[in-house]
Amino acid sequence: MVRRLLGESDALVFNLDKCGYASDLTCIEVMPEAAERHILLRVDLTNAEATAAAVRQADPDLVLHLAAESHVDRSIEGTGAYGWTSSPDCVTIASNVTGTIQLLQAVRAHWEGLSAERQAGFRSHQISADEVFGSLGATGHFSETSPYDPRSPNSASKAASTAVTRSDPTRICTELGWQPRDSCEQELAATVRWNL
Repeated sequence: MVRRLLGESDALVFNLDKCGYASDLTCIEVMPEAAERHILLRVDLTNAEATAAAVRQADPDLVLHLAAESHVDRSIEGTGAYGWTSSPDCVTIASNVTGTIQLLQAVRAHWEGLSAERQAGFRSHQISADEVFGSLGATGHFSETSPYDPRSPNSASKAASTAVTRSDPTRICTELGWQPRDSCEQELAATVRWNL
C-alpha cells in the first residue's frame, strides 16, 4: 500500500511500523525517487505515548490502519507463544487489539484538535481481513454483515480489533474488509484516491 501511495500520488506518507519479524521494507526501498515523501517511524502501536507522538508528527488528513500480526501460523504455535502470557516473541493480541485501541485514541485526539474544515475532510480506515468471518471453502462470500466466526487466535484478535473500531462512538474511523478473491491493493487504492 505504501508503494502504491508513493507511486500513484504525490502524498507525503508517514509509515508507522514497529519493524518486527513480518516487516518488509524492500519494496519501498526500490523507489528512490519517492524517498523524500516516505517517512518511516519505528513505532510499536501498543506504546500509547509513541503512537500519539507519531500521529502528532504526521498531522494526517487520512489514516489507513493496516497494522496487524498477519501470520496465522505464529498465532497457532500455542497460547504461550501467542501472547496470552508474557512471552516476548509473538504478541498478536497486543498488536491487533491494544495497538488498535492506542491508535484510535491518538487519532481521535488529533481529529479533535483539527479545524472544522479539516475535521470534515478527515478520514480514518481500519483495514481488516475476511478471516474474521471464518472459512468458506471453495465457494461463497462474506460481507461486513456476516457474523464473526474466527477460527484461529490471530483471526479472533483481528475480530476484536474490528469490533473495537466499530464500537468507537466518534465514528471517525470506519472498517473496511476484503475477500480473498478481491484485490486488496485495488480496493485500498480506490479508497485512497477517493480520500486524496
